[in-house]
Amino acid sequence: IALVISTLACSLGGGEPSLDNPRLSTDSEGQNTTTVYSSNDVFYAVADLNNIETGSIVDAKWYLVSATDYEAGEIGSSSLTIEDQKLFNYVSFELTGVQPWPPGEYKVELYLNGTLVHSLNFSVQ
Repeated sequence: IALVISTLACSLGGGEPSLDNPRLSTDSEGQNTTTVYSSNDVFYAVADLNNIETGSIVDAKWYLVSATDYEAGEIGSSSLTIEDQKLFNYVSFELTGVQPWPPGEYKVELYLNGTLVHSLNFSVQ
């Protein structure tokens, strides 16, 4: 499995650091949201950054939850350290690999500084 990260970061205003508007998408910018992929798609998980400080770490862990004839478990992970919070306002993680993906249920977990903040479920049909 090849795991590729597209990353962009930003921080504006005050308040608690957070990953907002988490979404699954068919594109790295998170414009074409989905929860259902085809077996040859690339999976993207995107979240907007809010009050993220330089040095913060964002992680994505991808899991196969259930598919016929496949063992459930982690299928990929990646980590990003925010280096320049003024350039962009979102992070984007991409998972490619085992194509065609087996039909079934999947999820991606997003972590901010080691704390799970979002879990997104999706399927492959």
